[in-house]
Amino acid sequence: MPGDFTTALPRALAHHRRTTLARPDKTVAAVLVPVFLAGGEPHLVYIRRAHDLPHHRGQIAFPGGRHQPEHDGTLEATALREASEEIGLAPADVRLVGALDDTETVGSRFVITPFVGLVPYPYIWRPCPREVDTVFTVPLGALAAPGAERQETWNFGGTQVPVATFPVEGHVIWGVTQRITRNLLDVLAVDEGEN
Repeated sequence: MPGDFTTALPRALAHHRRTTLARPDKTVAAVLVPVFLAGGEPHLVYIRRAHDLPHHRGQIAFPGGRHQPEHDGTLEATALREASEEIGLAPADVRLVGALDDTETVGSRFVITPFVGLVPYPYIWRPCPREVDTVFTVPLGALAAPGAERQETWNFGGTQVPVATFPVEGHVIWGVTQRITRNLLDVLAVDEGEN
């Protein structure tokens, strides 16, 4: 992306007409999509969820979770609180720059609002062992590269299902996390095409 990424990213998100979902039968949740610059290149921060969690165990995700109205005034606050609890990212160290499209999980019935935040680099991640197995980062350019995204067919209970994935660094990003990542890449590509 030409120019200053820390300017281009908020501009792209501000121009994006995001999809919002109101699903009263689903649980409202929020995630933080942490982005940092290293060597002038943007990177995304992902987690692998612990294997003994009730939902999405062992899957690649962004830090986040269920909205708790009694604790969180806003969904932004939910994303920041969860990132603090899950990876030790202090809310004061995050510059929220916009939101991506709401998206739904299939099996666990969540509606998730992703918030993109610029975070410092380097940063000492402190993963909560009850919730997070590991924290890892991926250069945005690697995700946007030709062939980075793959279409696979997976077997779910005897049913063959097409699944889009980003296989990176020994991890497979799929499901709602893949869709959020794809949404961010699309938003940035549209902005880049307009400038």
